[in-house]
Parts: sequence; structure tokens; C-alpha cells
Amino acid sequence: MEDAREIAISKLSELLKHPDDLNSKLGPLTRKLTKEKASIDAQLNTGVQSQLDHVQEGLETLTISSRNINRVKDNMRNIDKLCYDAQSMIKDFPKINMISQVHQNFVATQYKVQAFQELYQQLDNLEEAFAPMQRDIFSSHDALLHVHYHLFKLEEFRDKTMHQARDSPHDVNITLRTYFRRVDVLSDDFTHHLWLLARNLIPLVDNGCGATIVKLVKIIECEEAADEKALAAKQAQSNHQGLQQGNGVVNRKWRLAEGNPRTIKSYRVEFFEQLHQSLKERFEDTFAPYKDEQDYGGALDAADFVFDELELVFDQIVPRFPKKYKIFPYFVLEYHRHTYDLLNDIVQQDLDAGTILRLLRFVRDYYATMSTRLGVTEELLEPQLLDGQEQSLVDEYLKLVRRKLVEWTSNLMQSEANKFVTREEPPEISPDGQYGLSGAVDLFQIINQQIDVAAEANQGKLLYLVVSECHKVMKDSQAFWKKLLTTELHKQLEQPQNVPGGLVEYVIAVANEQLKCSDFANDILARVPPIVDANYKSQVEDKLSTAIDGYLQIAASAREALLEITFADIKFVFTELFTTEWYEHPLMTAVIETLKDYCTDFSSLNKYIFDKLIHDMLERFLMLYLEAMRHKQAKFQTKTCLKLIEDDIKLSFNFFSKYTSVEEMEERFDVIEKVHTLLKSNRRMIFVDYYTLRQAYPDVPIAFVETILSKRDDLDRSALKDIMEGIKAKAREYEPDANTPPTIFSRIKW
Repeated sequence: MEDAREIAISKLSELLKHPDDLNSKLGPLTRKLTKEKASIDAQLNTGVQSQLDHVQEGLETLTISSRNINRVKDNMRNIDKLCYDAQSMIKDFPKINMISQVHQNFVATQYKVQAFQELYQQLDNLEEAFAPMQRDIFSSHDALLHVHYHLFKLEEFRDKTMHQARDSPHDVNITLRTYFRRVDVLSDDFTHHLWLLARNLIPLVDNGCGATIVKLVKIIECEEAADEKALAAKQAQSNHQGLQQGNGVVNRKWRLAEGNPRTIKSYRVEFFEQLHQSLKERFEDTFAPYKDEQDYGGALDAADFVFDELELVFDQIVPRFPKKYKIFPYFVLEYHRHTYDLLNDIVQQDLDAGTILRLLRFVRDYYATMSTRLGVTEELLEPQLLDGQEQSLVDEYLKLVRRKLVEWTSNLMQSEANKFVTREEPPEISPDGQYGLSGAVDLFQIINQQIDVAAEANQGKLLYLVVSECHKVMKDSQAFWKKLLTTELHKQLEQPQNVPGGLVEYVIAVANEQLKCSDFANDILARVPPIVDANYKSQVEDKLSTAIDGYLQIAASAREALLEITFADIKFVFTELFTTEWYEHPLMTAVIETLKDYCTDFSSLNKYIFDKLIHDMLERFLMLYLEAMRHKQAKFQTKTCLKLIEDDIKLSFNFFSKYTSVEEMEERFDVIEKVHTLLKSNRRMIFVDYYTLRQAYPDVPIAFVETILSKRDDLDRSALKDIMEGIKAKAREYEPDANTPPTIFSRIKW
């Protein structure tokens, strides 16, 4: 608005330059400007009206078009209906229709017969034209497109004929296949020849056969177009599948949606696959002699052909391909990836100093030549040659250390495993009274030595590589202990009388050792990332964190093994709970005494692991106690069982409270208390007690409640039925919070 005002003032200052102009020019100027304004307003009004008229016309056209489309749809439906209704109005229409179909069949049959009569002559002509090209790929291929065109037609004829005869008797199909056998053979030979040409693009150019490549591309494009047409027909068939599966009339209406009998060839995909294989063989044939002789320097010298051939591709092959093939980037990446594989093979060998320097120089020259001669920058060449590990080649000592690292740790683990399996002597005891093995200290002495060497070299990248090797050693060690724990535990549980004693002590030692290893790995995690190359810092942290997690997992596996061994000795007792034996003898005393003995042994565990073990032990105890309530032989004699359950709870509560806080114990034993309340509840209060149980433990199965109530001797079947109907109704009314975490009932296998 301010700009318009300024422009207006500027314009007036040009028109009224003197005070006298107000008297002499103001009137005429006002009339002139008024006239111009009226003219502009009229033009604007006309323009706006014109635009509004166009918009209105457009909207009316859209409305009319929509009505016309709907009218056409209605008319098409009416025509379709009249067409079928008219059949009954025409005299002898079925006969007329049948005669028309017979005529069509005669014409089609005549065409088929003529085609079969000419089939072998056509094949003779095509085979004669194809034979010279088949014998020599460098010969003139002027007839290649001619052969493909007629062979394409024969394949079309074969596919349509076999498709039409798909429901014919077996002997008819056999006869047709016999007739078309020569077509199949010629088709296979022709296809094989095409791929032979594809595998020899560079030799074809060298021999002046560039026109053959153009013909090859034309054939591929033709076949791709036929594939697209066939796929479109199959898509139409899929879209109209519902109509095709209707009654006979509907099938005749939609015969165009029956699909295309052509087999999809995907020539373009296969062309690139053949090209890939040919380049792979080219590299293998070129470098095999050098590899056999271990002449890696000579192999690097021979690799110069890569640049010459890529220049040839750019000058002679690229102009003969459509741009969509991106043939030059494809050749560049293929040659680069094979060069990458070659260098990786060389790096794996024992190289002398001269070959290492030659290898490093080759990498520099390779990227420079690619850029200067071919215009291909290093960023476009993936993966990076040597994976960016050039510096690792400089330090041959590090390579020797890597081999020694595996050798030393393997010997160490074998020695530890022998002690663990034979158990001829008890494990070592640390000054704080915990069982342990010496392997952890020895292993991390080796690892820390290698890390210190790499750190002193002031090569952050080299340090990352050393950490990676150490990480592999740690993971191998973890996998070794996990497998050994599983094997020895299986032996102990299956044949305890045939295994050496002392497994518990050694499992305790393994658990303590793995926790110690996690501490050692954590120390490395604290000191290495700050001094490693920034590009590899996160990777180092991830590897070391993974190793720490792995040690904690093995410690958890050892803890689980101790749990299995412990309950293997007392599991049978739980099967006798709530049976006659339980009513006559205090079985829980034996269970608790056994747990006491084991906990005495477990005092040699690291406190962290011991606390976790007690937590798991209590969990397992409660699960087995609940499971015992639904055993077949379990019976709840109301007058006595309630008191016995209270005794069991009191005894076990007192035992576990030595290792766990009272608050946690009350929370964990709450499930037994609520089940106990349900067992002693009378008929009127049982619904309330069930609701209380369900609120605290939403995942308690109805089947579990029904099972324990059915074992009460004070409830007959009729009463039980009434109670369960009420409970099930109450359960349907109660909808627990979806975010409620699972309770102990979800961990029991029902």
C-alpha cells in the first residue's frame, strides 16, 4: 500500500511541476485520469467476467460429462440386456450361433493345418540361415533379425496351440510336443547363441562386429515388449478372474481376459546375468596362472587391461545401447567389483614387503586412472578397494599377532575346558572366598597387550581393527562356554550317576569368571573409544558393548544351570504335594533342607549373581507349588490341607526371607495367599475371593481355578457347576487393563 502511494505521488510530481498547474492542468488531468480509470475498470470487469464464464462453462461441462458417462453406462447395460434377451426373439438363434462358431472353427482349423504343413519347411529355412552364425560368432549376422522374427512367430504359434490344447487328451499333447520339438531345439539354440554374443561383447567389437551387437539389443527389446504385452494380458486375466469363473454366458463375454500363453523370458535381466558371468570368467581366466604361481605382483601388472577395455566399452559399445541400459556404469562397477575381489584374495596371502607396497601403489594409481582416463571418481566406485584397510598392510607384525591371538586363546580355552569336564580338582578360590578360573585373567592379559601395541602405534584405524579381532575372540570364547555349559548340564540331568562330581562348583566358577570378564571388557570400553579414530568410535563401542552383554548372558546361562541342577533334586517332591503322601508326611521340610544345602554352596557366587539366583529360585518354587495344585492326584481335604498349606508357606517364607527383604517376600507370596483364601472360601464368598485374585492376577486361567475348586472335598459337582458359572460370568464382566504386565501365571506352562 505504501509503495502504491509513493508511486502515485511520484507520478503527480511529474504531471504538476509548478503551482500554476493546479489551475491550468488539474481539471483536464482529472478528466483524463477518470476516463483512463473507467477504461481500466471496464477491462478488468470484462476480464473477470470472462474468467467467471469460463469457470462456469467448465463446471457445466464436467456436470454434463458426468451425466453422459452415467447415461452411457446405463445404455451399455440396456444394450447388454437387450443383446441377451434378443436371443430368445430370433428364430433358430442357437442354430445360427452354432453354425457361426462352426465356421470360425473351420477357418481356425484351416489356418492350423496350413501352419503345420509349412512348419518343417520354415524350420529348414531358418536352420539353414542360422547355421553359419552358430558356427562362428564373428561371421556376418545379417540374417539374425530375420531368423529371430520368424522364430518368434513359430514360438507364438507353438504357445497358442499348446495353450488351446491344454485340456486335450494326453496323447494329443504328446503328439503336439513331438511336432514342436524342432521348434524347441531351434529356440534353445538361438537363445544360447544370443547369450554367447552377450558374453563376447568386447571380442565382437575387436573383430568389427558392432552391427551384431545392435541386432542383439533389438532382439532383447523385442522380447521385452512381448513380455510386457503378456504380463498385461495376465494382469487382465487376474482382474477379470471373478467374471471368468461365472456362468457360461459371462465366460463368453470376457474371453479377451483369458491371458497370454507366452512364457515370460526376461531377456534383459538374463542379458545382464550373462554379461556378469562372462566378466567373472574373464577375470578368473586372466589371473588364475598368477594365483597358481603366487605371483601377486604380476597379477597387479596384468590388471591394467581393465582401463583399456573400459575405454573400448565407452567408445564402441555404449553408443550401440539405449541409455536406459546404463551400460557404461554397469561395466565400470563390474570391473571394479572383480578388481576388489582380486585385491581381497591377494591381501589374504602371506605377502612380502615389496608386494605390499606394490599393492598400495596399485590402489592409488587405480583411482587416479579411473578419474583421468574415464572420468569416474572414487566416490562412484563401491565397494572401496581393500575396504579402506591399506594401513593394516603396513604393519605385518600386527598380522602375525592376529594369528597368534587365535592360537593362544584356543589353547587357553581348551585347557579350561579340560578342567571343567574332568573336574579332577576343585576350582580355584579367590581371597574373598569365591570360586573362579584363571582363564579370564590370562585371556584379557593377551587382549590388553594387543590393544596397547595398537594404541602405541598411534593409528586409530589400526586400533579399531585390533579391537575387532579381540571382539571375535571374546565372542568365540562366549560361544564355547555356552555350548560347554549346555552339554555338561545335559549330562548331569540325564545321567547324574555317570558324570564326575563337582559340576556345581565349576558352574559357579564359570559364572564368576564371566562376570569378571564383563568387568575387564568394560574397562577396555572406558579407555579405548577416546583414542580410536573418530570414524570408528561408535563401532568400537558397539563391539565392546556386545561383548559385555555376551559375558552377562553366559553368566545368566550358568545361573540357569545352577537352578536346573537344584530343582532336579527336588522336583519329584512337588509331584507328591497335596496327595496322600503330603497329608501323612511333612514333604516341604525336605525341599527346604535341600535348598539350604545348595544355597550354602552358592555362597561362593558373586553377590550380584547370587541375588539373581535367589530371585529365580523363589520364582521357580512358587511356579512348581502352583503347578502341584492341579496334578491329577492332588486333593484338598478342607479340614487339614489349609493348615498344611499355611505350614508350607511359613516354612518356605522363613527360608527365603534370609536372602530377600520382607516386603518383597510378602509381594511374591501374595499369589499363594490368595489361592489359599480361594481354597478356604465358602460358597457365598468364593466369588468375592475369585474377583480379588483376578484383580491382582488378571492372567489367572479359569481352568486353573476350576481345577483346584474341583479338588475340594466339600464341593459336590452341582455346587461346583453353579460356582463356576458364576465365576465365568464374573470373568466376562471384568476387563483387565491392556497395559497390565504379565504375572507368574503367564510364566507357567498350562
